[in-house]
Amino acid sequence: MNDAFEILENILLQSKTENNNYPSIVTENIDMLIENIDKNKSVVLALITSLLKKIIEPNQDIRLHRTDFKDGYSARSLDTNITVPFFKKHFPKYANKESSFLTLATREKVKWTLKEGNELKIRNKNVKNSFLTILDSIENKYINPHITLENSLFFILEKSYFCMIYLK
Repeated sequence: MNDAFEILENILLQSKTENNNYPSIVTENIDMLIENIDKNKSVVLALITSLLKKIIEPNQDIRLHRTDFKDGYSARSLDTNITVPFFKKHFPKYANKESSFLTLATREKVKWTLKEGNELKIRNKNVKNSFLTILDSIENKYINPHITLENSLFFILEKSYFCMIYLK
């Protein structure tokens, strides 16, 4: 699990230093999620956890976020042990106390596919659509999970930075 935390640390560092020319499908959908992070932080953390899982295990379908799905995995364990501590360290404002998979939207027994994901209890339809579009695009190999995770962390950094400046 320490390797997973280190992966996040390295991608965060890359997001600060590399040329940030990301595909529009990534930037538009990530922008929608980060724009709404204050009311949907669990969705953003669930996405970060899913992207990390895809980097660690490229053959895992990250839309199957529960062990009770055939070929599913425990996204909640990865989130609790890696993503939440990472966010507490770098983005405490957006970190959940224990796990982002305790909210109704992320704990439901609903596969995060474009079709079945419409049943998710995410009030903001644009947020729900962006979340599902990113996951679908990753699974259909339209976009790269590493680049998408890097872009996500870059946008969160940017939002955190502007919030700090604004509050001063």
